[in-house]
Amino acid sequence: MLKIMLLAVTLLAANSALARDRPIRSCEKAPLLAEIQKLLPDHVIGETADVEPKPVEKLPQFPRSIWMRSGSSLTCVVVVLDETGKPQDAIVSHPSRLGLTDQEKQVILSVQWTPAQLGGQARPSLVSMDFEIR
Repeated sequence: MLKIMLLAVTLLAANSALARDRPIRSCEKAPLLAEIQKLLPDHVIGETADVEPKPVEKLPQFPRSIWMRSGSSLTCVVVVLDETGKPQDAIVSHPSRLGLTDQEKQVILSVQWTPAQLGGQARPSLVSMDFEIR
């Protein structure tokens, strides 16, 4: 029994070390992005739209706590926009264990966007924002 437990601990440590060697460098590869897309199939990914959503005004100063609490050099937040570009929700797509505080969420949701367009029609969309240590 002890040998099995030691083997399991060794394998877990090795897998963790491998994961650290291959960090996510792009929010397009965020693990939860595909799950968010499945939940909102009528929303287009902003980057794939004919006309991408853009912030209407200068982005506000975002709280540093978003990436400081994540323990990762890259934190990805998906903003759910309706067909007018109004933010409906903000969901962390990487790292999966992180959630936004109410203050962080309010700052992100305060940004108004132009609507995404596909085939000349405004569409609800998903915009990925990255918070990166530079």
